[in-house]
Parts: sequence; structure tokens; C-alpha cells
Amino acid sequence: MGSIPIRSTKKVNLRVDFCLLKKIKLKVVKVIILAGGRTKLPGKLKNIPKSLIEIKGRPLLEYQLELLKRHKLNDIRLSLYYKADEILKYLKKKDKKAKITGKKGKVAGIEYIIGPRLLGTGGAIRNAAKDLKKDFMVMNGDVLTNINLSNYIKFYKKNISKPRTFSLPSFTRIPPVKIRPLKKRVPYEEILGAMAVFYTQETAGMGLVKVKNDRVVQFTEKPDYQYSGYINAGFYILSPQVFENKIYKSQKLAKPFNIEEIIFPELARKSQLLGYVHRGLWTDIGSEEGLKRAEGIAERLEEKE
Repeated sequence: MGSIPIRSTKKVNLRVDFCLLKKIKLKVVKVIILAGGRTKLPGKLKNIPKSLIEIKGRPLLEYQLELLKRHKLNDIRLSLYYKADEILKYLKKKDKKAKITGKKGKVAGIEYIIGPRLLGTGGAIRNAAKDLKKDFMVMNGDVLTNINLSNYIKFYKKNISKPRTFSLPSFTRIPPVKIRPLKKRVPYEEILGAMAVFYTQETAGMGLVKVKNDRVVQFTEKPDYQYSGYINAGFYILSPQVFENKIYKSQKLAKPFNIEEIIFPELARKSQLLGYVHRGLWTDIGSEEGLKRAEGIAERLEEKE
């Protein structure tokens, strides 16, 4: 059944392709976890990969994988560098038959790619996503949260599509069928991705975000001043077209750079980044205060299970 015939009083032979009636479908095919850096925590914690720092006796990575599994996001790729071997050894405990060889592979059903050097968040994302052709999600490897990723993806899908209309001659009659609104993707020049944001009164050391009409219109990474507001929550959905951005293309492959400092301010200036507000639990573990908050969040997450 490929098409629906349209009857007309003048027997005009018109047909509407059935495929046009399908709503736009976006599948976030890959989730990249940025787990290649190290924290600035003091003492013995500073030498532990941030993904393996324990919260209530469990590595942070385990909480993050459970979050993704809860929302049926099972296509995962770890972007690694600092002490990558320790993270892979942890995963190998769950997959004893896995062989860890080379700079990329798969362990316990999770892909990994080890960067050639410390690349910063911008370089790490480009290195980990260079083979991807569809929209993908990125999550920071130092965040503990209960963000609703299913709603986040729905929000993104809704905002990157718009009605697609077509007109028919006034003399035609269509059989009584239910037709969903036709959708097509907005131009990539208009929207290149989305950022999850979180409201807090403790914004020191964070990326401050201003959102208007579901668009990020201003982004400032770690400003000198501090006030309450929305911060970057460390979850992004990006189109591969973001790498075609002039500023992104101008960054040399061998030079580390942070997407928060180089790319996001530019995308915000052009309103090319959607802003999704997360109103649940959130913290990063980049500081002792953040690690303490993570202990409390972990307890609340366990209560809900």
C-alpha cells in the first residue's frame, strides 16, 4: 500500500504518496560519555578517573549507565584518555571475554575510543563523533542527575520539526482518513543542537546560560561574577552539522579546546541551540561540595528504585 488515491469530480488522476504522511522521526543513535578527563578533587581522589570515583560505594559511571538504560539508550560510546585502562578494566569485570586492544573497541556492550592526547571537550566530541551521520547525545562524565532523557529527546524532536503543508485543487475529495500533520526538519542553519540547563543559586565555576523561547541566547563559561540562574547541565544533543561550523572547522585537530568556550557562545549568539530546562536532581563532582551533594542525590535515587 504505497499511496492513497484521491477522487475528483473531474476525474483528475492525483495521488498523494503515503510516505509523506509519516511524521518526522529522529532517533538519537549514539550517546557519547566524556570520560577522558580528571577532576580537581584533592588528595587521593585527584588520581582517580572521574568516572570511577565512588558515590555510596558505587562508581559514578554505574549511575550514568543506569540512567541511560532507564531511558532505553543502549548505544553508548565512552570517550577516554586519562587512565583509560582503569575504566576499561572496570568494564571488563562485567564482560570477562572481552579483549581490550588498540585505541577503540567494545567492552560489556559499550564502545570506547581513546583519544591520542588530552583534547578538551570540543576536541573529544569531534574525535568520538567523527564517524556519526545522525544526531547524537553527549553527556559529561562528572554529572549525577535524574534528568528525564526521554522528555529531553521529545523536546528536541518537537523543536527541530515543523508542519509541511501541501495544497490540493478545490474540486478534489479525499476519502475520510485520519492524517497526521506532515513534518519536515528545520534547516540545520537554524538549529544545530540542544543543551540541558539547570537552575541553581550556586553558579561559581559553571557555564551560565540565558534561555528565551526555548532557545539558548547567551552562554558564558565560568564568568568572574556570580549570580543565581541557569547553568549548563552537561547534556547535549548535537547534529553532525555542528562540525561544519566555521569556528569548529578552524580548530586544529592537534590543539585541545573546550566546546563551552569556543562553540557554545557562538551558537547562542545565533540562537542555534535549544535550551531544555531540567527541574530535578543534579550535581557535578568536580569539587568537594559537589561530591557531598552527590552522596545525597544517590540516596534519593535509591529511595525511588
